[in-house]
This record gives sequence, structure tokens and C-alpha cells, in this order.
Amino acid sequence: MSQQTAIRPGPPPVPTASPGTGPPAGQARRDGVLGPFTRGSTPAALGRLRVLAAVVVIVATAVSAVLLVLGWDANRSAAADTEQLIRAQAIKTDLLRADALATNAFLVGGLESAAQRSAYDDALTAVTEGIAAAAEAQPADQQVLARLNTAVLEYASTMELARANNRQGLPVGSAYLREASSGLRATALPLTDALVTANAARAESSMSGQHPWLLLLPAVLAVVLLFLVNRWIAARFRRHVNVGLAVAALAVVGAGVVAVAAAGTRAGDNDVVRQGSYAVVVDGAAARTAGNDAKASESLRLIARGSGQAFEDAWTAAAAEVEDALGVAGDATVRAQWQTYVERHAQVVGLDEDGRWDDAVALATTTGPEGTTGAFTEFDTSMAQVVSDAAASATSSLRGGTWVLLAAAGLWVVLGGLAAGAAWRGVSVRLGEYS
Repeated sequence: MSQQTAIRPGPPPVPTASPGTGPPAGQARRDGVLGPFTRGSTPAALGRLRVLAAVVVIVATAVSAVLLVLGWDANRSAAADTEQLIRAQAIKTDLLRADALATNAFLVGGLESAAQRSAYDDALTAVTEGIAAAAEAQPADQQVLARLNTAVLEYASTMELARANNRQGLPVGSAYLREASSGLRATALPLTDALVTANAARAESSMSGQHPWLLLLPAVLAVVLLFLVNRWIAARFRRHVNVGLAVAALAVVGAGVVAVAAAGTRAGDNDVVRQGSYAVVVDGAAARTAGNDAKASESLRLIARGSGQAFEDAWTAAAAEVEDALGVAGDATVRAQWQTYVERHAQVVGLDEDGRWDDAVALATTTGPEGTTGAFTEFDTSMAQVVSDAAASATSSLRGGTWVLLAAAGLWVVLGGLAAGAAWRGVSVRLGEYS
């Protein structure tokens, strides 16, 4: 019996990769972020990379264009919010001006002068018109403005009772006057302060709506992706630069640079406005409101006849607010006018403390330059002009030049579209070599 040797089957042959069937095992992992797109055959990988490059460029284009349009809209909102802030400040100023005029006229007794009566009526008319305009301009403020309108009507009706009794020489008039003034400060002014605070916050938030460094991110990510795709192709085709991908990268860089420059310039301009004309608007209006509050407190001190220290303390606090605000909003002329009024007020206080009440009232009510009313009117008129000029400058600056942001967005769309097409074409050329 012959011995037969059993032949065992050997291991199966290891298949060899044919040209164009894809990277070796583990290559996708070594390709990093491109790994999921480079599996399988080279033609399949090129097809996926072509889509990836074009889509990333299109997404970067869309994100950048949207950010630029949002920046444009933010500046328009900043201008509108600044205008609403100006309306709120004007309402508060006109309210205190009306109160200052009414309390000052009350000192005279009997029938007040036609000029003062007209000025008081004009101030209250400006308040009601301002409330209506503010409610139409900003729906978010309508609820507070409705409450403010009610408070203003209550103040006006109570003040009319005070003035009617004063014209008849009835002592109860002073009680109505104090009730109207205290009600104004307890109800109406907190509402105007809330409006000022809310609109100042909106305006400053909108002025911060430019994001140049955020605009840089989409462009950088797109260029990095294009570089990685180019590197993958270069490793397989022994060509260092893919022309289509290079053109796409240059277009993305150009669009990104223009976008960042436009947003950065606009952000810098907004900072100038915030620290310049906008600050003058805010502090200038604060100086006017505090000044009128001080003038009303001066009259209320005299109306109290010997028991008005609380009103003098209120005058001191309001005067300190004016001084602080003038540090930003006042020029040399306005500061000098305020100091003249302060000196006249000190004379009124001195006369009152010396028991010369009639002389103090005469000095406080005269409209000539030697009295407090004349001196304060000069200051208030000058300060109103300062605020008006600054407001016009601020809103004009916030709206002006924003077309550059829209132009940058348009440029991104054009160059982004060209970049996506160039990237697609560049990869397609390599893919065509397998056809």
C-alpha cells in the first residue's frame, strides 16, 4: 500500500490593487477630515471632493453675504434706535421744561405773562406730539408710552387746577402745584427714564453689530478645505497645484479681505460715533433735563417760603448731573452760560436766606440777563442746539456709507460663485483623465 501525502491548500492569494481603485488600506484615515470623502476608487473620491469643494465655497459665500447684510441692517437699526432715543430724551426734557415754566410763573401770582403761558403750552404740545411719534416709530415702546401719556394728562390737569387757583390768589393752588410736580417725578419721569435706557441699549447694541473677525472665519475655512483637496490630488497626480482650486482660493481670499475691511471700517466708524456725536446726544440731553429739573426746584424752594431745603437739595443734585454731563457735551460757551445761571441762583438763595423773599422772587422770575430765568434760558437754548446738531451728525453717520457693506456682500456672491465654479472645474479636469 502506497503512502499518499496529503496536500493542504495554501493561503488565498492577496489581491493587488489595480490602477485607479483608490488609496491603500488606512489611507482615508491618514487623510484626516477628507477621509470620509476619499474612500473607494480614485474617480469616486474625486467626484465627492469636487462636490465638497464647491459646496464649502458656496456655504462660505452665503454665510459671509448674510453677515454683511446683517451688519448693514444693524447700522440702519442703530440710526433708528438713536432717533427714538432722541425722541424719548426730548419728551423728558419738554416735561421738565413745562414744569419749570409753570412753577416759575406761579411765583408771580395772578395772571401769568402771555409769553410764559405760550411757552408752557408749547412744551406740553411737544410732549404729546413726541409720545405719538415715538409710539409710531417703535412698537416695542407703545405700552410704556401709553402709560406715560396717561401720566402726562394727569399732570396737565392737576397743574391747570394749580394755575387756576393761583390766578385767583387762593393758597390751595400751591398744594396742587406740589402735587403735580411730585406726581410728575414719581410717575412720568421714571417712564421716560425707562424709554431712554431701553433705546440707548438698543442703539449701542446695534452699533456693535459689525463682526469683521467673524467674517474672516468662513473664508479661512474655505481656503483650508481647498488646500487639503489640492494636497490630496497633488499626492496622486504628482502635480503640486491644481489651477482651478488655486483660482478658487484666490477668489475666496479676495472676497474675504474686502468683506473684513468693509466691516472693520464700519465698526471703527461706529466707535467714533459712539464716543463722539452719540455721546454728546446722550449727555447733552441729560444736561438739559437736569438743568430744567434744577430750575423747577429753584422755584419750588421759593414757593415753600422758608421751608424749601428739600427743594434746594434737589437743585444741588440736579446741578451736579449737569456738571457731569457738560464734561462731555458742553463747549466753553455752554459751560460759561451754566456757570452764570449757577451764580444767579446763589444770589437767589442768599436773598431768600436773608429774609428778602420778594427780592429773591424778582431775581428768579425776571427774564432779563440779570435774573436766573434769563440766564437759564440762554443755557437751555444753546444746549438744545448742541443736542440737535449732534443728533443729526450721529444719525447721518450711522446711515452713511453702509452701501459699502452691501457692495462687499455683492462682491462675495460674485467671487464666491466664480470660486465654486473654478473648484468644480479644477477637480473635473483630473476626473476627466480617468474617462
